[in-house]
Parts: sequence; structure tokens; C-alpha cells
Amino acid sequence: MGRSEDRAADAFGEGSAWGDCVPAGPGAFWLGVARSFPGGWPWSRFALLARRAARRHLAGPVDTRLWGHRLRLFPDRSISEARILFLPRSWDRTERKRIARWVRPGFTFVDVGANVGAYSFWILSRIDGTGRVVTVEPNPDLTRQLRFNVHVNGVQDRMRVVQAAVGAARGRGLLSLGTRNSGEGRLAGPGEATDGIPTVPVRVVTLADIVEEAGLNRIDCLKVDVEGGEADVLRPFLRGAPRPLWPRHLVVELGRGPREGPRSADLSAWLAARGYRLELRTRLNGVFSLA
Repeated sequence: MGRSEDRAADAFGEGSAWGDCVPAGPGAFWLGVARSFPGGWPWSRFALLARRAARRHLAGPVDTRLWGHRLRLFPDRSISEARILFLPRSWDRTERKRIARWVRPGFTFVDVGANVGAYSFWILSRIDGTGRVVTVEPNPDLTRQLRFNVHVNGVQDRMRVVQAAVGAARGRGLLSLGTRNSGEGRLAGPGEATDGIPTVPVRVVTLADIVEEAGLNRIDCLKVDVEGGEADVLRPFLRGAPRPLWPRHLVVELGRGPREGPRSADLSAWLAARGYRLELRTRLNGVFSLA
């Protein structure tokens, strides 16, 4: 276990209380400056400069208030944690604007590959007491962090945390851990060499298992970000589930590099053939709605 993992274990262990890690001094000052800018260009450029100054004084964990929640984050461990801590207005702003149009009483959101639950906590801040969030993450360190933040906010009845990877079939698997970014963990493929790559054994379930365990009778929005395994999450479910259980809206990581091009085009075409209309395409994600 490395130093960042040691700190993570201590930060979310028994006896650790939110408020112990509230930043002070220059770190707090530059964090406030970074957050003060509006989202989008050119303001994000100034926010990034302030973030650089803040990170010299913030090594995590950091206790912060975000979207009405009390959260503990590690800005030096995860790209997504740094983005929501320092630049919450710019983080996935196009996707979030679209999702905000869909939110209504009783909204049900499923977050597959949740990382630290940025989408989950943001959605939770926008739905009323009748809404539900199911947050799925296989990395044991990240699920401890998720459960800590859920407990701190007392939202256990509205936000369910499931420690599992989601794939094409239930069983056991190896999760390859991101060495520099905790958000890059993914299921190792059958026979895939993992020499020199840190891994952890994980439970693998299907999306149908998640829906059944949570007792869901509908999904208003499903977000899937599993580092290349999105088709393994979606295809078995849409082939086997009754249409009333199909997610009304999807936010799916499609990737941006040349390797992802054919894969994302194939998945987009497969979804289109089943009635999902691509509403927008951002640098990383595709946002779909069921016609």
C-alpha cells in the first residue's frame, strides 16, 4: 500500500470526522479564487491558474462543501476529484445542463463507474425526497470514500452505494487500478496480462442484477463510465430487460482517441437501432434519449 492509499485508509476510517480536513491559509485562499470564476472559456483558464497555486498547499484529504453536501476529496489522487473541487462550474457543464432538463419528482439515477460519485451527489442535490440514486463503483478505496460521504450527509435512504464492477455476466474479476488517476480503473479482460499493474479482485454483476437488488421499476437516467466496457454493461441489459425498464436517458463515455473511434461508433449505432437518439456528443461522452 502506497502513501496515498495509507492516507485514504486513515481519512475514511473510524474516528475520522468531516471538518478535520478543512483547508486553511493559502490553500483555502486559492481554492476560493479557483471556484469564484464562471464556468466555460475563457474563465476556466484563470481558474486553472488558481488551481495550480492551490495544489501547492493542498495535498488531500480536503473537506469541502459542494452542491449543498459535505464531501471529503483527494485532489492529488484523481483527475475528477480535482476538477469538482477546484472547477465545479466547468466540470461536465454541457452534460449537466442537459440532465437538469430531465429532473422531476421521483427521478431515479443509476451511476455505473461512479468514481467518487460526482454525478451522484450533483443529481442528489437536484432531486426531491422521492428521488433515488444508485451509485456503483468496484474500487474498494473509492467505495469507502463514497460511504463516508453518504454517511456524513445522512442520505443513506436516498443514495445506495454498491461495491461491484458491472459487466456482461456475474462472477469475479480483476480490477486494474489506475496508477496515477484512480478514475482509470477497469476490469481486466480474460487472459489479459496485468504484470506490473496493481489489481484488486472484485465482484462482477450485471446491470440487471443492480436493478433487481435495488428494487427499481424504472431508470430515468443511466450514466456509464467503465473505461471501455460500456457495451458489456448496456447490451445484455437492453437485450433482456422489458422495455419499461430501459433507461429513458443515457450518459455514456464514448472516448476521444483513435482507438475509441470504431468502438464508440459501433455502440452508438447499436443504441440508435434500439431507439436511442444521440442528443449531444461532448469530448468524452454521448448523451442519448429513448425515442
